[in-house]
Amino acid sequence: MLLDALLARASANSKDLRRLEPSCLTGPDLATAIRTGNADCGIATRAVAKSSGLDFVPLVWESFDLLMRQRSFFRPQVQALITFLAGGRFKQRAAGMTGYDTAPAGHIRFAA
Repeated sequence: MLLDALLARASANSKDLRRLEPSCLTGPDLATAIRTGNADCGIATRAVAKSSGLDFVPLVWESFDLLMRQRSFFRPQVQALITFLAGGRFKQRAAGMTGYDTAPAGHIRFAA
């Protein structure tokens, strides 16, 4: 969807691209395709590029939200996840990968 939005913004479409078949399903798959010369570029995270020794050009900043029923939020397993997200170990690991802002992790953004 991101690729389609970026192409539309550039007044282009996917037919204007030379695409791999089959397409790369994961960031590491894409990194391998680029490193081996089977692809010139693709959309992945900064962490994938860094861990693969590839250059990275940021295109957009994207937030990822975890959606759930309100009652699920109070279950012990979800609370354990929220505690983990707020912890130093998680924040340290994310900082090491670069490109991640963990400050909003675990905060409720919308409740109905």
